[in-house]
Formats: sequence, structure tokens, C-alpha cells
Amino acid sequence: MTLPTRASRIGLAIVICFALAAIFAPALARLWGQNPYEPVIPVGVIPPTAPEPSHPLGTDSLGRDLLARLLYGARISLSVGVLAETVALLLGLVIGGIAGFYGGWVDDFLMRMTDIFFSLPAPLLALAVTAALPDPATLPYLRRLPEPSLAVVLLVLGFIGWAGIARLVRAQILVLREMDYAAAATALGARGGRLLLRHLLPNALAPVIATATIGVAGNILSEAWLSFLGVGAHPPLPSWGIMITEGQNYLTTHPWVCIYPGLALFSAVLGLNLLGEGLREAMDPHRFALKR
Repeated sequence: MTLPTRASRIGLAIVICFALAAIFAPALARLWGQNPYEPVIPVGVIPPTAPEPSHPLGTDSLGRDLLARLLYGARISLSVGVLAETVALLLGLVIGGIAGFYGGWVDDFLMRMTDIFFSLPAPLLALAVTAALPDPATLPYLRRLPEPSLAVVLLVLGFIGWAGIARLVRAQILVLREMDYAAAATALGARGGRLLLRHLLPNALAPVIATATIGVAGNILSEAWLSFLGVGAHPPLPSWGIMITEGQNYLTTHPWVCIYPGLALFSAVLGLNLLGEGLREAMDPHRFALKR
């Protein structure tokens, strides 16, 4: 599959750069001897400090290397975005697949439930749920995880974001179950769950993948927004939202403290949106029909 536009290829390049930065963040930080959690400026120097060769993007309000924190922030943002979208994708595939395949009252019930989720303001619902939950470190299962606050964010975003995928999957299944290959599979003995799992859902994944890519961008933006408001990731985690919060007081005097994490967030979301739109266009069946 070839991405159809230059913009989508640029988006793919941006996503690859951020993915590599996230994967190799520890190695890159060690390369120039910086720790994203510890102050690196000499005693007596008041942070934040301006960019210099040893700290290419300067330091933050606590004297920590800003580039190292941005690299580790990419790990947080991409992990939360992908894992939250995975939760939403699994829920959407199950609910949309069952609704489209069985129809009748099952379809009516599941789609009315989907409509309820669509009627709720997702950002405010995510904010309300994360703010209402107790300290994640005290919850029975989440406290065993390395970062309970991030686990809460990704679970909330995942359980809120499934409705659009479910509706898309249902529409695909309604079309696919009338296709000739579905009738042939039924004639050969495929029934119920086997027909749905082995023959219908795999062929419904193309537009879902494109939508999920854009969903990852939305999750990254939501995580940063929640962290900015203080109900997402908890300090000293180098979340881009936390870094923007910590740098907003220095916007007029030391703007790099706030601008660099904002640019990182903007670039990651832009790249994923461009890639998602490119995938959607590349997987459009009408595009192939026009070519033929």
C-alpha cells in the first residue's frame, strides 16, 4: 500500500521520528549524560536556563534538561495514545461486530448505548471521571503498575472512545455480510462467531485502522490536556501536558520552557492526523474502482 499524498508521507515521517525518539529515549538521554528527573545546572544558577551546547533546548523551571524530558515525554504520550486506542478498538470491534452481525433487538440495544456515549461530551466526561477517582496509587490493581496515574488516563480514554469505532464496524459488517464470499463461507459451514471472526471482521479492519490512527492523536491531545489540568499524569513524570503547565509562568521571560513541549505535542498530533487521513484515502475502495 502506498500513501496517496505528500502530506500523508510527511505525517508518516513525523510519526516514525517520534516513535524512534520514544523507543530510544533512554539511550539518547544517556548519550549526552542527561537525566530527565534530576537537575543538571550548577549550584547557584537560577533555572530555567537558556539553550546551550550541553543542553540544546535549555532547562526547565527545576533545572532539568528539557530535551531529555521531551524524549521521555514522547514515550508517555505515544504509550497512552496507542494503549487507550487499543482498548477503544477492542470494545468497538466487539460491540460493532455483534450489532451488525446479529441485528434485531441486539443491534437496537447496542446502538442506543452507542448513541448515549455520543451524546456525552467526551473531554468533560474524561475530566470528571479522572478527577472523581481516588489516588490511583491506592486502587487495588492499578497500584501494582509502574505508573498508576497513566493507567487511569488510558483506561478512561479507551472506555470513552469506542463508540465511533463501534458504529463504523457495524456499518462495515452490514455491508460485508451480504457479500458473495460471506454466503460462500456460510454454505461451507461457517456459522455465528466463526463467520464473524474469521471472515467479516478481518475485512472490516481497513477503515478502522485509519480511524484508529486519528484516534491515537486525539488520545495524545486528551492526555496532555488532562495532565495540564492536574488530573492526568503526576509530576515528576515528563508528560508534555505537565511540562506546558510548569512552563506557562515563564512564557514571557523564558518562552522555550513552554514552547518546546507545545511544539512537540503539536507535531505529534499533526503527524498522526496526516497519516490517518492518508491511510483513509489509501484504503478507500472507491479509489481503486476509479483506477480500474
